[in-house]
Amino acid sequence: MQEPRARRGGQKLALVLLALATTAFVSGGAAASGLEEPPRGLIAFHADPGGDSGLYVMNANGTGVRLASPNLAGDPFSKWSPDGSRLAFLSGSFGQGALRVLDLRARRERGIGRDTVRAFDWSPDGRRLVYESANGVMWIIEASGSRPAKRLRRGHAPVWSPDGKWIAYFAGARNTEVFKVSARRGSRPVRLTRNSGPDYSPQWSPKGSAIAFISERDGNSELYIIGADGSGLRRLTHDSAPDEDFQWDRDGARLVYVSYRDGADPLSIGIGNAEIRTVEIRTGRIHNLSNNPAWDGDPAWSPDGRWIAFTRRTNHGDVAIMRSDGSEQTVLGGAVRAPFNDCCPSWQP
Repeated sequence: MQEPRARRGGQKLALVLLALATTAFVSGGAAASGLEEPPRGLIAFHADPGGDSGLYVMNANGTGVRLASPNLAGDPFSKWSPDGSRLAFLSGSFGQGALRVLDLRARRERGIGRDTVRAFDWSPDGRRLVYESANGVMWIIEASGSRPAKRLRRGHAPVWSPDGKWIAYFAGARNTEVFKVSARRGSRPVRLTRNSGPDYSPQWSPKGSAIAFISERDGNSELYIIGADGSGLRRLTHDSAPDEDFQWDRDGARLVYVSYRDGADPLSIGIGNAEIRTVEIRTGRIHNLSNNPAWDGDPAWSPDGRWIAFTRRTNHGDVAIMRSDGSEQTVLGGAVRAPFNDCCPSWQP
């Protein structure tokens, strides 16, 4: 099976970061803290000071930067538990590694299970994790790591439904399709898409009534949406270049995503002009939020839906924030300066 672009994020981290453009924007944690109605909460992100990867946390205005764990490696993204007290991440290389959970309140970190993991997601109650092992099998494990993992079935990039009853994923030998399966073992999967091109990277809407996903059925990666029962398939983006790396807003009204329509190469992070856009689910209306000659990607909503954190890459990577309409674009102080990189933010729920 050919590996879809959306699953190559860990490998992209090793590529040379190049871009030629800069723009006028607020820079630095001190300036960010002076914004009207400043953003709240914590942002977790990856940084590589001196070339050493680590998981960092800072306040959403760019202050209070601190190393949370030196063990983030292989895949630069981390995921908060639903209650915002823990971070799950991988420690390895080339997009996979050992699954680890960091409890920020207790300041305790532990390895979870024994498998090499490619992708993972929290259960809505934060008690369990579902993950894809390196051999393409999905497992469910207690987030405490106190019990052995239970095999679910073969599949890729599993994500839990908001009600905790279902797990969406994609699978297929020659052509991948989107499925869902009960979170209880032993049930038969439900196939949601049927198509001649790859469908992958499903994400549940906040209420669980729909699933957005990426499809290459029309020649390049575009965003689609389908009902959780397999009805109402609809295409959301119509570009000659890939649209990827999307996330639902808290109300299920919009997707934020990365568009490569302005000439960036989706396989070469930092090269060219990638833009962060939103698409309205009801109308299909698209808005260019970043609208900047730099490479902008890795978008992550704030829990109140008013802000978006993202990575801006010029001669190196920075974590930045902007309002959900694209205004007040602000590069945060972060952990490092050029030639090293901050990237891949994840906003605390």
